[in-house]
Amino acid sequence: MAIEKILVPVDYSVGSQAALAAAAMFAETFGASVDVVHVWDRPPYVPDTVMVTSPAGERRSLIELIRANAEQEMLEFLRVAKVPGNITLTHRLLSGEPASTLLGELERHQHDLVVVGTHGRAGLAHVLLGSVAEKLVRLSPVPVVTVRCPG
Repeated sequence: MAIEKILVPVDYSVGSQAALAAAAMFAETFGASVDVVHVWDRPPYVPDTVMVTSPAGERRSLIELIRANAEQEMLEFLRVAKVPGNITLTHRLLSGEPASTLLGELERHQHDLVVVGTHGRAGLAHVLLGSVAEKLVRLSPVPVVTVRCPG
């Protein structure tokens, strides 16, 4: 099986930075591209019609503001990431429940590998918070490499 396209789901954490670094290593080894994706969970109770006004007087929807903030966080995350310049890297934002949205992406975009950071939670914290990484490991149609958060 050739590895040509690597999906890296990120939440902008230290674990995501470690996962992106590992994905970059795999990409260099296999000549693959890296697709960095952040899934923001749109609040279902906020309609598109809810507007906010910035201090400068600009009006826009609250959903658009949340999305713009997520994009800014993505750009900052990628700015500080240590990814070699010879790697083809794309980034996207998606909206929805993270695990199911990522599994849908794997079905649609023909990725060959997933590299995801994990916080290493255990016990009650794991039960209460769940784990996107664990759901991907269990349900992904392609291999998943988990990278434990440093420290």
